Amino acid sequence: MKKLLIGICVALLLTGCGSKGSSSKAGVEDHSLSEQNKTDAQKAAEAQSKADAAARQAAEDKRKQDEAARKAADQAVVKPLPETSMSAKPLTDVASVLKDPGSPLAKRSVYYDFDMYNIREEFQPSIEAHGKFLVEHKELRVRVEGNCDERGSREYNLALGQRRADAVKRALTLLGVTPKQIETVSFGSEKPKATGSNEEAWAENRRSDIVYIGIDSSQ
Repeated sequence: MKKLLIGICVALLLTGCGSKGSSSKAGVEDHSLSEQNKTDAQKAAEAQSKADAAARQAAEDKRKQDEAARKAADQAVVKPLPETSMSAKPLTDVASVLKDPGSPLAKRSVYYDFDMYNIREEFQPSIEAHGKFLVEHKELRVRVEGNCDERGSREYNLALGQRRADAVKRALTLLGVTPKQIETVSFGSEKPKATGSNEEAWAENRRSDIVYIGIDSSQ
């Protein structure tokens, strides 16, 4: 009986030691696993931090590119052209150009057939020259004066002279001259260029005169 009790005690001691050893081993394994998990978490955090930093840098680079593009867009793509030498000339020099006998601008009168107000083909180059000049010098204004010969009533001649002046204005505006640069008036037969009651004088008086306001004296 005594031997049996001793055997049971020894067995219990051995069992307790085995359990304690197993617990210690399990504790060591749990600690190692915890350390491994902690290392993985740190690696993940570092990787996320790097990714966030890269995203912030990319956003900053994009912002700088957008800012540079905005500044470039704000700058004039084409620089304004300098004023031409003709436009920069004072009014007296413009007048000298207008009065140059060799220039088509020196021709200021358009002549008509009897009782007509259409512009003949021979005067088209003169009209085109004045149209181009007025387009280039928008500060200039002209008065187109319509005239007739002495035949016909006063009322009829005033109406015909107005149609002649309006025909020149219409031709100039078709060439790009602004209507506000042109005014028209009819003198009928009251302002003859030539005296006499013959075909030669009448031909001189059937006309429209282009007068540059502020430069020419009324013809």
